[in-house]
Amino acid sequence: MSPGGPRLLGLHALISGTLGTVIGDFCSPNMGLDDAGASILLSPIMAVLFLAGRGGRLLLLPFYWLAVVLISAAGTTAGDFTSGRNMLGLSVSTAVTGALLIAVLVIWREQSRTKRDRHRFLI
Repeated sequence: MSPGGPRLLGLHALISGTLGTVIGDFCSPNMGLDDAGASILLSPIMAVLFLAGRGGRLLLLPFYWLAVVLISAAGTTAGDFTSGRNMLGLSVSTAVTGALLIAVLVIWREQSRTKRDRHRFLI
C-alpha cells in the first residue's frame, strides 16, 4: 500500500506518472535522441527492472514506484514515436496499442487459467 494509505495513492500515482512523462519528454530532444532513440534507450531499462523485480521485489514500495515512473517514461517516448506524423498518427496508434493491450490481457488470462487447471489436475 502507498505510504499514507489509499487516500494518498492517487497523489502518488499522479506524481510518478507526471515524473515519468517528464523524463520521457526530456530524453527525446535534450539527450540528442529522437522519439525512436529515446524508446530504444528506455524500454530495455524497464525490461531490466522487471527482470530484477521477479521473485517479489516488485512488491517493495520503492521498486514499485520506480517501475511506474519508468513505464510512464518508456510509454511516453513509444507513444510519441508511434503517433508521430511519419508513423501511424494518433488515432491509429491509439487503436493499435489498445488492441495490443487487450491481446496481452487475454493471453495472460489464458496462461493463468491453464496453470490453474494443470494445478487442479495434479492434486
